[in-house]
Amino acid sequence: MVDHPEITLCKPAPFLYHENGQIAVTDGSQVWLVIVTCEAIRATANPPEMSLRRLALYAEFFTDLAAAAISRGEDLAGKVFISESDVLSARVTQRHVPQRLQRPPGY
Repeated sequence: MVDHPEITLCKPAPFLYHENGQIAVTDGSQVWLVIVTCEAIRATANPPEMSLRRLALYAEFFTDLAAAAISRGEDLAGKVFISESDVLSARVTQRHVPQRLQRPPGY
């Protein structure tokens, strides 16, 4: 099992800048800016949607992807890039889906 640094969301809140989403994450001593491409945001769920709402709903998922990238040394000058291929190769698990969007057991 790979040991990822404990990364959490921090301020500022997720936001859109040009065509990409951006979220800030920290391990308590350093802050990284996570750049999430519009294609990555669309690829998180069906129907494909590029919006601030989708970015915020899946912020924990993107944070986990960023933690993995940071542990692999893939951060560049305080930035981590999340692409569509990162999203497609990872799996959005039940824990990443906001509670109000989860299906009830046995559904």
